[in-house]
Amino acid sequence: MLKEKEIKQRMESVEATQKITSAMGMIASFRIKKALSRLEESKPFFDKIEEFVYNLGFCKQLLDDRLVKPRENEKTVMVMGITSDRGLCGSYNSDVIKLMEEIIGKAQNQGKQVVLDVIGTKGKNYFSYQGQPLSRVYENLSAWPKFMDAREISREIISRYVVGEVDRVLICYTKFISVAHHKPVTVQILPIPLSEKMDEGDQAAYGIDEVMIDNRVCRITPDFIYEPDLVTLIRSLVPEYIFTYVYRLLLESTASEVGARMVAMDQAKENSDELLEKLDRQYHRSRQHQITTEIMEVISGAEKYG
Repeated sequence: MLKEKEIKQRMESVEATQKITSAMGMIASFRIKKALSRLEESKPFFDKIEEFVYNLGFCKQLLDDRLVKPRENEKTVMVMGITSDRGLCGSYNSDVIKLMEEIIGKAQNQGKQVVLDVIGTKGKNYFSYQGQPLSRVYENLSAWPKFMDAREISREIISRYVVGEVDRVLICYTKFISVAHHKPVTVQILPIPLSEKMDEGDQAAYGIDEVMIDNRVCRITPDFIYEPDLVTLIRSLVPEYIFTYVYRLLLESTASEVGARMVAMDQAKENSDELLEKLDRQYHRSRQHQITTEIMEVISGAEKYG
């Protein structure tokens, strides 16, 4: 049985840790409001630019665009993972890293070369420890990602795709569903998978009034007059769509990270409460045992010398 002093020291240590986790939980609960606000504010712009791109989905100029048209001989796949820069967020990082490893293994089994990019210090540390070569690393973004960060990352991705360094770009991130519920998923950034989203039989339907993409009606009017010309519009619009898409993924990952940290800190507080209760019982049992022992020693001494 532990001595009273040792139990007291452990209780003080647990209480000190509990104060830290409680403070981190309060900070996370404050940050989640900001993260959700930024996510909600970005939604109208993202939805509108996505709708505009989809509405052009059956224009041959868009389907033949270099950022949309799939490559016939795909050899190299870029896998980018979005992780956090800090820990203490439950299984947030391990879940997305596990998904990245699955995607990498699947691509390698298909005989394709994998280029690995990582956003976040935790992902960098893990793959560096595993001996996995990293092509690009982006750090200090998870706490407060900015649109210019997404633009910089997207431009780098587009540049490497256009010159043929990679033939397909996949991003593994954590999709935000609710504060306590988030899911690691993979999305294809390049080439933009418009053809995969079209309903069966509609891919040859250029020039018709309405088509379906992702169960949405996309209205195509061949009589539209574009200023500037349609090709110039597409080449300026598609990169903006990618910039916005990557920014959206960064915001969702940040909201998921903060939500995971808040849940983890709440769970840590519950665990510390249970541990303190257990240690308190041990302390009183140890105290009672010591008092009983001292009483027995006094009685034995009195009987011996009485």
